[in-house]
Amino acid sequence: MEDLIMRILDIEDRAREVISDARKADKGLEARIKDEARKLQSDIEQKMDNKSAFLRKTEQEEADRKIKIINDNTDKYLKELENKYKKNKDKWINGIMENIIGR
Repeated sequence: MEDLIMRILDIEDRAREVISDARKADKGLEARIKDEARKLQSDIEQKMDNKSAFLRKTEQEEADRKIKIINDNTDKYLKELENKYKKNKDKWINGIMENIIGR
């Protein structure tokens, strides 16, 4: 009978150890899950920052390209207008003077 009681106590001690180990493992698992969630959140934020920087750079490059085209076209049209002026200024001045004088 005493042997039976000792076995029951031994089984109870082992059961407590198993429960204790399970609780420790549960706490460790919870900590690992929280840590993994923080790492994933950090990775996602880093990827978002990288993507945002890439998009900003791409958009800025596109805007700079369009501005250069506009400036190039403006320079071209100004040169054409200046050439027309140099070519026709005397004719235009004479035409204006004739209109004023009344010829």
